[in-house]
Amino acid sequence: MSLPEWLSGSSEEAGFLRLVLDHVSDCLVAVDTEGTIVLINDPYCRLLGGEAEEFLGRHITDVVGPQTRLHFVARGIGTHIGYPLEVRGHKLVTKQVPVHKDGQIIGAVGLALFSDYNALKKTYSRISKAELAIPSKPKAWQSKFGLDDIIGTGAVMDAFRDNLKLAAAYDVPVLIRGETGSGKELAAQAIHSLSERSTMPFVWVNCASIPSELIEAELFGYDGGAFTGARSQGKPGKFELAAGGVIFLDEIGDMPLTLQGSLLRVLQTGEIVRVGGTHPVSIDVRIICATNRPLAELIEAGRFREDLYHRLSVLPIDVPALRERENLDLFAKQLLERIASRLSKSAPELTCEDHALIAAHEWPGNVRELENALTRMVVTGKLSLLSMAAARPTSAKAGGDLKSRVRSETHTALRAALQEAGGNKQRAAEILGISRAQLYRLLKEDRPA
Repeated sequence: MSLPEWLSGSSEEAGFLRLVLDHVSDCLVAVDTEGTIVLINDPYCRLLGGEAEEFLGRHITDVVGPQTRLHFVARGIGTHIGYPLEVRGHKLVTKQVPVHKDGQIIGAVGLALFSDYNALKKTYSRISKAELAIPSKPKAWQSKFGLDDIIGTGAVMDAFRDNLKLAAAYDVPVLIRGETGSGKELAAQAIHSLSERSTMPFVWVNCASIPSELIEAELFGYDGGAFTGARSQGKPGKFELAAGGVIFLDEIGDMPLTLQGSLLRVLQTGEIVRVGGTHPVSIDVRIICATNRPLAELIEAGRFREDLYHRLSVLPIDVPALRERENLDLFAKQLLERIASRLSKSAPELTCEDHALIAAHEWPGNVRELENALTRMVVTGKLSLLSMAAARPTSAKAGGDLKSRVRSETHTALRAALQEAGGNKQRAAEILGISRAQLYRLLKEDRPA
């Protein structure tokens, strides 16, 4: 049963129904089970700035944006009443419900309950701002990026984005795997922003940056007087702060083995116990983890629990390394434009030599390394890279010239970072967007023979 059959019957009846829908002052759109728009009224078309023919047959996320949940509702995943939605700069409060026929879902309808945010504020003038469906101030611990922030074209990136959409549709644990700097947290934030938990907290924890003796209290909180220096009233942990939303455990491979059992229990029971606490606390949290380490090898070495691995990797997602992505020239251009816009500067042109340098570089730091290099280019007007691997020249002459340039620019970037950091190597590594070990390696290679 296809959704357009709602309008079946005599042409006169169907025409009258469409006329009524067009005279409804609120925006209305309907999709089939695939999320394809099959009906849209005139008010919604005016808001979108086009005609119905431009939108019919297109996926709802392409027209309205990735924040809509209507395509999920059309597949039987939830119902949203009072759902805040921003479309082309207009803040709407919507109702998104499935449409049933003969006991089967055949699609979904989205209706703007309030097409004017001011009308919503007037209607609820006696309700405090904290109770408004669309808060006037952003909440703490919210994801700042979405699917639109993941740029890049080609089959590899299209498949990657499809995997993120799939993960967003199902409320199960996700394990994101990828090299350093490839964009694992960006992927986690995109999943959160697409999911039904998008209006709830996105709380992040880097398991590698917290001392092992403190990480349990950081994750699960503690009761007053639990240890020397503890607050008398206690403190909630990151799991409690993430209630109703997502907790993102970055560098999960560095979590102490002693704590992994506690995390496994959270996954099994949905409960935590504060450090020094005497009773369990129920929590509703989705767990997304990320790692750049081979967990299978850690399991073999007895440093990661196999049962925890299977619990976390219900939906594993691999973030493509930069060298694996297609159309790197276009990607660099798009990234350069975003960086320039963020810094309120004009984007410089990438020359043929710049493109050759980008193509030849191994990019061990992935997107983060490229972003740092392009940021330096926006500021200085010159592309400079940090050579972490040998270039791959297309000819002996070109290779020699390219290696010399890379070596020279690496030396310049290292000295500038060390000078800016006052000789502090850890700070210099952070400025360059690389690890301290990588910095030491570069400094060693930079010494004269």
